[in-house]
Amino acid sequence: MALELLYSFLTYPKKEEAPTGVDIPLDDSKLCLMLRGIFDNANKDCNVPILFTSEGTKQKNIVMDEVLTLLSAPSLEVAQPLATRLQCVTNGTSGMGLMFICIGKGHSGKKQIVMSRFPADEGIVAERGEDKLSVQFVDQVFLKSSHAYKAVTYTWSGIAGDLWNGHAVDKQINHGTKSIADYWIVDFLQSDFATSPALGTKRLANALKNAMKAASDQQTKAEIASATQLARNLSSKALSIAGFCDEFHFSEKTKKTVLDNVDPARLIQEKFKFDSSEFSKVIAFKQVELDSGAVVSAPADKFSQCFTVGDEGDQKTYTAKGRVIDQRLKSTK
Repeated sequence: MALELLYSFLTYPKKEEAPTGVDIPLDDSKLCLMLRGIFDNANKDCNVPILFTSEGTKQKNIVMDEVLTLLSAPSLEVAQPLATRLQCVTNGTSGMGLMFICIGKGHSGKKQIVMSRFPADEGIVAERGEDKLSVQFVDQVFLKSSHAYKAVTYTWSGIAGDLWNGHAVDKQINHGTKSIADYWIVDFLQSDFATSPALGTKRLANALKNAMKAASDQQTKAEIASATQLARNLSSKALSIAGFCDEFHFSEKTKKTVLDNVDPARLIQEKFKFDSSEFSKVIAFKQVELDSGAVVSAPADKFSQCFTVGDEGDQKTYTAKGRVIDQRLKSTK
């Protein structure tokens, strides 16, 4: 990893004027060595996955846009809005802080940014002169402990909008009820804790499968089946399980059936990036059983391509055409 740019801002709680910033030259000073260490170890230390939250139904987040702008054309002026944002959401309890923004290349060669905040503290400075000792009280002591700070890191591929996921850490919190202060994740970064794309998609797919089994009416089953066929078009979109239901305009009954089958239920609103390949692993086939005893089955994402569906009153016909490549006898459906 290689640190290339380093900016710092002094932020005051809820202060209206812009925070004071400086472009720090990279050298072999103790400060730069410490910040290089934070930048180099960010992928290991920042171990809590987070995700920028969308503004309503739009795939947009103003903080993500500010970070992307900074990575595209880095400068102290372009970094200023992020420092101002942090200052605006910092309350009196958190107090004054020193913010560092480190930009460089990560292990993968992609652009990486690490933003960190160190709290201010009080201390006493003692200086020894030729014939006397000077002792002073100061209330702007920073980096009293280089291990007590908040940080977040993002890696950017260079593709516009490809910055939804990041990783954060809060080394100032030492109790188990929270892993990161709310103001750092929710207020400053406008983010939330993230589920990995694979895990979130698997949870969604299982909820849909179980909802299909639990549903007692054909309308609910039809809505779920239709959504599973169209879901592949959501590739890499950030959404929650509840958001998935809204995306495909589920009826209230269908939505409730799906959400009732989310395990655990508290993750209904948790966002993740949709992974179409993981979705296909869980929901690989769609199967339709007719009252005649026939069972029609095909890959879920190609079902409508495999069969031509016709209506004859309240009955349906499924027509398929192709070469026979295999036949099987099974003990179960």
